[in-house]
Amino acid sequence: MKNTNSIQLKLPVEIDQSSPCEAVINSRGVGTGQKVLYMGNVSGGPSTGASGIVKKLYANKAVVDLGILGIWNVPYYFLGKPVVTGIS
Repeated sequence: MKNTNSIQLKLPVEIDQSSPCEAVINSRGVGTGQKVLYMGNVSGGPSTGASGIVKKLYANKAVVDLGILGIWNVPYYFLGKPVVTGIS
């Protein structure tokens, strides 16, 4: 007789849920060529947490190349700058 019991493996993975980015308020908070994170959650939009490079700045939005996800016009309030944490 075959054993049909399933076993769920648990991997010891810890994810840091603290804010991994600094919010971008307007065009003065980010520059062309800078790496940014998309923090929005819009249906049909890019994935939350996707990283990309700012291509062009406008008054209320930035054009961001998100790699395989494409190039998107993103309002500044959906952008975050990655925060580099040092080893202490």
